[in-house]
Amino acid sequence: MNTFSKVVIASLTMTGVAFAQPKAPEAKGAPAVDAKAKVDAKAKAPADAKVAAPTPPAPPAEVAAMAKAAAGTWRCTGTASVDDKGTMGKMTATVKTKVDLDKWWVTDNFDSTMGKVKFKFVAYTTFDATSKKWRRVMVDNMGGQMVGTSDGMVDKKMTFNMDSMGPRGSSQFRDYADMTDAKAAKFWGEVSMDKGKNWVKVYEMSCKK
Repeated sequence: MNTFSKVVIASLTMTGVAFAQPKAPEAKGAPAVDAKAKVDAKAKAPADAKVAAPTPPAPPAEVAAMAKAAAGTWRCTGTASVDDKGTMGKMTATVKTKVDLDKWWVTDNFDSTMGKVKFKFVAYTTFDATSKKWRRVMVDNMGGQMVGTSDGMVDKKMTFNMDSMGPRGSSQFRDYADMTDAKAAKFWGEVSMDKGKNWVKVYEMSCKK
């Protein structure tokens, strides 16, 4: 007899035993249960209290203000590192900026040509009301990522300190923005491969809407 047959027989046997058990006699002296009283008690029982849904936090006003100033399509020209030796060459780029994810993040879609290299990234930036800092997350088309913070705009200038990870290892990155010129925003960045001891500029560009 196989195992399956044994299981089926055992199940049927236990079911038969359960149905064959005599009905337990009612305890002597026990008060009779009034069916109508049961129904009335159920009708009078209070309904379960409804649990109020949690109120989601409102998007930061700082994000809306940044989006208002930065949203749109930017066209950029400048120079960037175009090889492993750090050689600087011409760069052109388009940056599309908008508010996203229920107004919680400012999204930058960056598409550039650096020499013969096509470089793209998507960056998400938001304001953290608890730490009073801006937070940024960036991923690119070369397997790299950056995560970091900024203290915000001071005299129309802003700096992000980022930790970078990618196929070639980890590094530190500083991203600078200068908005003092109303006609053209300026950006540049520098990288450190030795935990901040030495810094090398890897790009600079000027952008206009």
